[in-house]
Amino acid sequence: MMSTEERKSRLSVLKFMELVRKFILLAFSITCLTLHFYSYNDGDIMTSFLATGTFTGFILIVLGVFAGVLMKAPIHKRIDVFFSVVGCSLFICSGVLLIEAWENAFRTRTRDLAMIKASLSIINGVLFGFDAMFTFRDK
Repeated sequence: MMSTEERKSRLSVLKFMELVRKFILLAFSITCLTLHFYSYNDGDIMTSFLATGTFTGFILIVLGVFAGVLMKAPIHKRIDVFFSVVGCSLFICSGVLLIEAWENAFRTRTRDLAMIKASLSIINGVLFGFDAMFTFRDK
């Protein structure tokens, strides 16, 4: 049987790891949006809209979840898993469409930034997938 002291320390370590995961997701989302600002001309308007909506929307969502954890008012685990799964699919979809839009362009600074943005978007999608698994496992 665990004492209350051990239970509190284990809980604080889990909360700290959750904060670190959310902070990394937030940092990658902000980086993707910043790179999107400098390489906006994605050719296809739907790709631009999807990428802009994904990057901006998930900055707001992750910021809200992050603030909720800091204020000790976290959202329900099912909703957190839902946001993580949707974030995983949207970031990977945005990254793939961005690579497709820029792969045949001339090698310029804008193309390089767009390819970095697409790669970071896919990486962030994978991180959202891991976050969904860890959140579901903590349940």
